[in-house]
Amino acid sequence: MEENFGSNKQKISLEIFSDKKYGILLSGGLDSAILLHLILKANRNIDLQCFTIPKRDGAILYANPVIDYFNKQFKINLPKTIKVGDPTAHHRQQSVTAVKDIFQKYPVDFLFIAINKNPPELDDLDGAPKRATKSDDPKIIFPFVDLLKTDILEILYDEDIEDLIELTHTCTEQTKGRCNRCWQCTERSWAFSKLGKIDTGTR
Repeated sequence: MEENFGSNKQKISLEIFSDKKYGILLSGGLDSAILLHLILKANRNIDLQCFTIPKRDGAILYANPVIDYFNKQFKINLPKTIKVGDPTAHHRQQSVTAVKDIFQKYPVDFLFIAINKNPPELDDLDGAPKRATKSDDPKIIFPFVDLLKTDILEILYDEDIEDLIELTHTCTEQTKGRCNRCWQCTERSWAFSKLGKIDTGTR
């Protein structure tokens, strides 16, 4: 089954096979929550397991409430998230250790990761992540890899899932609220401002 989402400017395509097992790295943040929505909208009967790296930002605190939200919305029964990866590793390596854990320990054929493109005007700021620009492994799917945060937010508004703004947590420096200093807080603020939207999230 294949579904297309996004504006005319940026479209993403999700191809989901009924005989395959899928995973998603669910960070408790906005991007991965929006991606989970699109996956479930494409096929609510997907064989899907969520995985979360228990980072110091409190990711594990927000992943299961996101799952609960979608279980209610789609009237399904996704299992709780599973902790994977080494949260003490360097930031980029945390995802590497998580992916290794998932494919070694769990029966997953394909893994979705909500990595996106850095805004050029923020790319030179301290803390800007060195994000992948493509997947070198066909088992790892990056549907948002060519999208900016603004494009992902547009999907949120197009899909009428603004509840996720309040439910998710973006800051990487504290487990509640926002520091308004880290790169992720800056990117989120930039995206809402660029779209002329009010960020109502408090987490």
